[in-house]
Amino acid sequence: MKADPAGSRRGFVARLGALIGGTTLGARALSAQPRPTGPLVHPEDAWLDTLPRGHRMVFDAFSLQGAVNAGRYGGNWFRSNQSGYGLAPSQLGAVIVLRSAATIFAFDDAAWATYPVLGRQTKPDSTTGQPYTFNPFLRAPVGDAPTQGVQWQELAAMGVHFAVCNGTTTALAGALAGPGASAEAIETQRKALASHLIPNAHLMATGIVALGRAQEKGYTFGCGG
Repeated sequence: MKADPAGSRRGFVARLGALIGGTTLGARALSAQPRPTGPLVHPEDAWLDTLPRGHRMVFDAFSLQGAVNAGRYGGNWFRSNQSGYGLAPSQLGAVIVLRSAATIFAFDDAAWATYPVLGRQTKPDSTTGQPYTFNPFLRAPVGDAPTQGVQWQELAAMGVHFAVCNGTTTALAGALAGPGASAEAIETQRKALASHLIPNAHLMATGIVALGRAQEKGYTFGCGG
């Protein structure tokens, strides 16, 4: 019996049509699936939604000078919005991200007095030659103040909030726990540090995550350094 080329071709075309049809149906099914309309939402970031929405800015600080700059820019931002636009602080949302070398300035005076390693991360008190035993951004130092007049209480009163890097906090906890410390010991130390945050401060997974989350929520980026 002779082969039927035409029949073979018809069979092939039918199978190909079925394959294409199935693929098309699959593509249509995929395209019918709901697609995300914006960034994912996480409960850890909910505090960013509570700040005023009139205008929003996030200032990034990862060094001592960056913390000074972020504080200056933040204060100027509030004052110029008030003088130039008649806006009250209650209409403005501002966040300063304290990460990397600036993370130490997210802890209160009690932490600085308890953990000398914090004071050793910056230049010493010019009046004593010794490391600071208090957070110079919380208590105005005398002499050659490294904070250059920037004070967290003033900014917090305006409405500034602080996003604190948990990654650096954990690294500090490891240094405090000592060489060879167990994960449990480091976590205990981290929790102790986290209980000494400055006013309006929120611990975030890392500072860079906080910076990204804030911008996703409509905060304009400002570089402190």
